[in-house]
Amino acid sequence: MLAGEHPFGVMAPAGPVEQRIALARELRVAYYRPSAAFVLSWDSKMPECDAARESGLRLVLTVRNSTGPNVPASPPTDLAAYQTVVSDIIAACRPDLLVVENEENSAALFYDGTPEAYHRQLNAACEVAHDAGIACTNGGLVSSLVAGLVAERYTEGGEPDRAAAYLQRTLGDKARRFSSAKAREQISKGRALLAGYRAAGADFVHFHWYIDDADALREAVAYLTEASGLPAVTNEIGQQKNERPEQVRAMLSTLQELRIPLAVWFSMDVPGFGGARALTDRDGRLRPNGEAFKSFVASMHSGVADQGMPVASPPSAAEPGVRRGWFRRLLWGLRR
Repeated sequence: MLAGEHPFGVMAPAGPVEQRIALARELRVAYYRPSAAFVLSWDSKMPECDAARESGLRLVLTVRNSTGPNVPASPPTDLAAYQTVVSDIIAACRPDLLVVENEENSAALFYDGTPEAYHRQLNAACEVAHDAGIACTNGGLVSSLVAGLVAERYTEGGEPDRAAAYLQRTLGDKARRFSSAKAREQISKGRALLAGYRAAGADFVHFHWYIDDADALREAVAYLTEASGLPAVTNEIGQQKNERPEQVRAMLSTLQELRIPLAVWFSMDVPGFGGARALTDRDGRLRPNGEAFKSFVASMHSGVADQGMPVASPPSAAEPGVRRGWFRRLLWGLRR
């Protein structure tokens, strides 16, 4: 685990900061994912971070080299200048985990750069994060790509039937798309990205997950850990086109079983692409899936100490040398 009392967090629906923080407190999560910080429009202020910290929440902060949420990021042209701004963002927000970009495999939506350019950017950001005693990770491979990568591994291992079955379980009718030229290009890009995370300085391999299949999640985590040589985390796991409490309980239980150090639930209604569903309705009341999430996390508050998970309280950010030593000891515990 990072330093929270349990691994679970939330990204709350858009709205006033106080309402978002209130939901996190109601759910009793340890981690909170605020809105992203944008390097190219950074103004040295992020009140959402301050509010979350004052409420006792630990931050999982995404930093994007862009001017805003609707503009795909691109690799920085001046890495030294980029590091200066990222350092300022870290100082202002004091996150426990720095996430470098969002879904870096998705050029059309989030990141327009090659794997090699991304690795250089990741390395620059992780250097700054580590100097501040903060963990660092990649932006999060999308769940459909992760499913394709797992299937590809099965195919290469001489198990084409297992690969086909995995794709069918995870992607359904969309599974047939993985034979297209575009899909093959994505698989190659995903493998190139995975191969360079550890050398670039990442402390975790980060993925997103919306697939309602606990066994598929286990297989995905096993693959990602092996392929990257890093422990897996997710700052975006959730539901699409359903609000089944059973899915919430199954996913959280599986993450707990796998000893995932960090798992942030994506609680937003997205009516368009993907159809993500929040834990709350439009009035902010918990839906049945939200009640299931709250109940599961509540049980963690009395059960974490019995699971042998590495839990530690970080020293003050004003003591960077001490904090770096704590940070290294924590990562050693995760990689044993």
